[in-house]
Amino acid sequence: MKLSEMLAYTTTFLDDRTDLISGENDSLWSDATLVRYFNEAERRICRRAWVLQDIGHPAAGVVVLATGKSLYQLHKSILRVRVATPEDVDVPLSHWTDEQLLRPRPTDMDYWDINRAEVFTPGVPLAISTDAGTRTMRVVPAPALKQNGLRVILKTVRMPVCPLTLEKPDASPEVDEQWHQEVLCMYAAGKCLTHPNVDASAKTEGRNLLAQVEATIREARQETLRAEGAEPRFQFASTTAMLR
Repeated sequence: MKLSEMLAYTTTFLDDRTDLISGENDSLWSDATLVRYFNEAERRICRRAWVLQDIGHPAAGVVVLATGKSLYQLHKSILRVRVATPEDVDVPLSHWTDEQLLRPRPTDMDYWDINRAEVFTPGVPLAISTDAGTRTMRVVPAPALKQNGLRVILKTVRMPVCPLTLEKPDASPEVDEQWHQEVLCMYAAGKCLTHPNVDASAKTEGRNLLAQVEATIREARQETLRAEGAEPRFQFASTTAMLR
């Protein structure tokens, strides 16, 4: 749905627009208020249900490597980096944790392990780690001169990059259309009906609408988890799989 269509649907649902011959507008909720709630609902479902995932988004899905640089700031919209693939290969980088990459070498180690992160020299990137708190991606090893300017394409779970605005009535939310009416419009309607200047019966209806939206978001999260669930792999039990 376009923003103009969402506004028309929500105001009709709220019965908040009346054609007047003269006099002041008697609407209770402005278009700016509705748009603010649309954006709030879109951020809410993206954060809780991870419904917005894509690969190589121009603003949030590309990291350009620089020689000797191992830490890269991710776009503020990113919730999770799923996969990172250098543009010159088809195989994605391994995804480790900072603990795995930065674990210090035990003092009693009596051999030199060339594969440990602390002895990596600049070269072809092999792995990444991400930190959700600072939205930073670590590339190991740090790129060499040959990798300078190489683009890493990210598959990300993210928040919206372009919020809805009244200046662009033909724009659409970034989440899939199935959530436009059921989540965004109903959330805006529910929030409007819980305003202080609304009567008690309408507030009850507003709280019911918000509860329905929360239930829909939970279902969306369940669908995301179900879609991403890997098929179980058959494994032999070590106690029974014995050669005789």
